[in-house]
Amino acid sequence: MPAGPDAGAKAAGRRPSPDYTDTGIVLRSHKLGEADKIIRVLTREHGKRSAVAKGLRRTTSRFGARLEPLSCVRMLAHRGRSMDTIRQVETADSFHEVREDLELFVCASAMAELADGVTQEQEPHPELFDLLLCGLRLLRAEPSRSAFVLASYEFHVMAAAGFELRVEACAGCGGRPGPGSAAFSLDLGGLACERCRRDREGGAGRLVRISPEAARCLEWMAGSELGGLPPGGPPARPVQAELRLLMDRVLEHWMEREFRTHRVMRRISPGRKAPAEKG
Repeated sequence: MPAGPDAGAKAAGRRPSPDYTDTGIVLRSHKLGEADKIIRVLTREHGKRSAVAKGLRRTTSRFGARLEPLSCVRMLAHRGRSMDTIRQVETADSFHEVREDLELFVCASAMAELADGVTQEQEPHPELFDLLLCGLRLLRAEPSRSAFVLASYEFHVMAAAGFELRVEACAGCGGRPGPGSAAFSLDLGGLACERCRRDREGGAGRLVRISPEAARCLEWMAGSELGGLPPGGPPARPVQAELRLLMDRVLEHWMEREFRTHRVMRRISPGRKAPAEKG
């Protein structure tokens, strides 16, 4: 993990200052007592933090609506023994357009849930912060391709967290996946060629059938940065949905749990079909 701004003080044997300033994205919040809230925020330089916003639920709160989930804020906080306390906060970007659209809000919430799940408390990871900020901006700028943006974000977060999907060659033998129908191996974490799919002893395990177009998009993602577009523009909507559902399956297999936002997506889009799985 990258060293944070307090690394020098720790190396010199000095205690870091109890107060710090940073830019953060609010991941979620929950009530505390009658008027306070606990805010989970992913900061760029100080990692994921849990902090108390005192009096936030009062109509006279000095924080107002600046600590809504998904908001990007500049904040001054005080370190506590078990939890920080937010002293001051100002809005850098509210992303209100994303929160006011149900589909975009659910996609953005899935981004925040993943960022929360792959980060540890107080461990800085600027790359993950930058990916989340970029993902939110893309959802706002390109609402018509929200499924593709979310799938791309999840692909890049997995790589940044140390689990890079093998999609440029067969994850089993290293050969080219080959033409025709494609399959993604959940156990191997990548595409599987026809031979490895047939060879059950090769360890391909559970397979998810995907279209050749989706397989090409995955290969393109591996060599691109979040925010780009494949040659020829964004994939067709059915392919975007296919990639989104595939990444749902991959993430839940990798993290060994069901995502709350995935359940919500299935409820608001009951007609969506997941990629077929076999094995």
